[in-house]
Amino acid sequence: MGIMRYLTVFAALAIVLASGCVTSSDEEVKIGTLLPLTGDLAAYGGPMEDGARLAIKEVNENGGVLGGDIKLVTTDSQTNGVAAVGAMNQLVTIDKVPAVIGAAGSGVSLAIIDIAVSNHVVQISPSNTAPDFTTYPDDGFYYRTVPSDALQGKAMAKLVSERGYVNASTLVLNNPYGVGFEEVFKGEFEKLGGTVIDRVKYDPNGVTFDSEVDKVSAGNPEVIILVGYPDTGSIILQAAYEKSVIDESDWLLSEGMRTDELALKVGKDVEGNYIVANFTGTTPDPRATGPAYDMFAAAYESEYGREPATFSSNTYDAAAIIALAIEKAGSADGTAIRDTIPDVANAPGAEVSDIKTALSLIRNGTEINYQGASGEITFDSVGDVFGEYCTWQVTEDGNVTLGESIAIE
Repeated sequence: MGIMRYLTVFAALAIVLASGCVTSSDEEVKIGTLLPLTGDLAAYGGPMEDGARLAIKEVNENGGVLGGDIKLVTTDSQTNGVAAVGAMNQLVTIDKVPAVIGAAGSGVSLAIIDIAVSNHVVQISPSNTAPDFTTYPDDGFYYRTVPSDALQGKAMAKLVSERGYVNASTLVLNNPYGVGFEEVFKGEFEKLGGTVIDRVKYDPNGVTFDSEVDKVSAGNPEVIILVGYPDTGSIILQAAYEKSVIDESDWLLSEGMRTDELALKVGKDVEGNYIVANFTGTTPDPRATGPAYDMFAAAYESEYGREPATFSSNTYDAAAIIALAIEKAGSADGTAIRDTIPDVANAPGAEVSDIKTALSLIRNGTEINYQGASGEITFDSVGDVFGEYCTWQVTEDGNVTLGESIAIE
């Protein structure tokens, strides 16, 4: 009798372990973040982390998931693939998280994605825009809450064409983000009748870029498209100013440069004006969501005393979607989260924009269609979302403002 009892208990335990999932719990559920708290994208990492923290705070204030709170396990990618691999291995093997929010840079995400897939851990990036992820063999474990540069490249090409430029040169990061953006832009701009004179790539780990500035400006392009990150991009713009290239060609910037810190990083001219005042670029339009974004922005400002930055809302949505999927699945297992994400973010279902209501509906057995703070979150079959775009501009006082919408198909 005693032996049979132990065998029965052992068999039951084996079934639970084999299933790899937790159906209910009053214990803490861990979710990882892998964002750039240091490095070239550090200007984005802190505000993005805050977006995730705000979402998890709201989840925990409304009963958490599976009867317990969610704990964010924070790691720093350092905007570096090697560092990110170490951090991802920690999250997967030591912290044993079922889902990770990050990375921010596309190249960094490509360095860690196989770790996520092989360990059946969901990875949701709030800011990866490289087209590579659309066709990557991720077994459905990779999602992103920001649209691909297959769309932003079109938006940039349309903006350049509508502003009357007939030729352009590109200066881009030599990583999946920069190269992917450049390829789409070139194809779309040429379809619109434009000519790309030169395509120059720069090393993300570089410290001086004089030769790249010389090369991209050699053909006297009407406009130079800079696809970069704030630290290295600001050095490029400083060099362009010192070489008077800024006076010879106009510049348009990608969303990777859209930060209020850009003007300070580039500096001022001899007259005391910001060098990049009135510079313009393209970006996913956070205003496209209307009330959902407004609710998020008000909560963010109340919590942190400042307005949300680029990708803060996308990170909030990534955290919210993971939490809602866990509650809907009744499990904190990576495969269950993967399979349930479309059920909480896509139609059909009651459209809902706030976490409190979403959790309540799920617990009442109601199907939901989460409408994100960053946009209408509808994932396609490969985990991509559609997006709307607009211009952004550096003001005379060095801040960033959003401009007109850019309509694309």
